[in-house]
Amino acid sequence: MSDESITTTPPTGTSSNSWLLMAAIAVAAAGAILASYLRPEPTIPRIVEGPTLIGTRLPELLVEGWINGPGPTNAELSGEVVLIDAWAFWCGPCRQMAPALKKLHNEYGPKGVKFIGLTSEGSRMLQPSQEFVEHDQITWPQGYGADRPLFALKAEFIPQVWVFGRDGKMVWEMASSEPIEAALDKALAVEQ
Repeated sequence: MSDESITTTPPTGTSSNSWLLMAAIAVAAAGAILASYLRPEPTIPRIVEGPTLIGTRLPELLVEGWINGPGPTNAELSGEVVLIDAWAFWCGPCRQMAPALKKLHNEYGPKGVKFIGLTSEGSRMLQPSQEFVEHDQITWPQGYGADRPLFALKAEFIPQVWVFGRDGKMVWEMASSEPIEAALDKALAVEQ
């Protein structure tokens, strides 16, 4: 075989390249649609290792401000079961967990559980934080600039969820072995 038989010029027509690109996009779209149907119902994930914070008191909810109306004071939460979730607008897993939190809110909010969201993002990032809340149709109070309470809760990652009983002490965290629903049911069963 001689060197003269090897062609080094690129093809002049782009129609075959365009067709391949369109086919690749169609396959990717079909895969995304199929994945959305096969995805299990969203749940609150659990962490299997790490030190426990069970028994820790509900920290003061000192935040820069609130989205979705005024947030509750600790005095207003006294004697209540409280679920706190930590999130950020840029956090993909936070967005993935939003449907599970909304489902819990729809089930346990009417039973008296107080839901509170906290983000460390401050007022400089208020607009994207508000857009996150609106896009995911989150209706419970969301504290922004919540560095102090998140530090007290040792929130080293997000998303994160904690449940506090009527006595103001943590009864569930993502490292707990029982499902969050069982912890909420137990906490609600305790008389005030």
